[in-house]
Amino acid sequence: MMIMPERHIMVQRRMSASRDSVWALYADFPNLANHWSGLRATRAIGDQATGVGARRHVDLKPIGSMEETVTAWEEGRRIDTGNQPSALVPFKRAASSLRLEQDGNGTLATFDYRYVPRGGVIGRFTGPLIDRMLTATFTDMLAATGAAAAQR
Repeated sequence: MMIMPERHIMVQRRMSASRDSVWALYADFPNLANHWSGLRATRAIGDQATGVGARRHVDLKPIGSMEETVTAWEEGRRIDTGNQPSALVPFKRAASSLRLEQDGNGTLATFDYRYVPRGGVIGRFTGPLIDRMLTATFTDMLAATGAAAAQR
């Protein structure tokens, strides 16, 4: 049995918006799709909307969905999630970490994503393609949320 190595993607963006403005968008954890059109929809699972243990259902574009659970929450600075992909998502498991740092009058956002592809040998070959797709997706997410935060 072949063990698939974990893959890692990291994107960064300097945003003109204050860290508090950027944080306000991401701290609205169940509603990320309201601030970024890269998702079809997001909604809370259960009553908890913030902090460690908060959960959301994410409908991805063009297809697929996943559930995310907050595993770390540092107010104003960091949100980590563990992701439980559905059958239509080509990952066995995934986790993310969003870190926000004050950068002059703006914010430096760093988004780390780690995942294990499905599919054995096929997954090993599709990993670089998935990496490129995810890098573009996460770059767009940071750009869109940075722009939305600057409008606040």
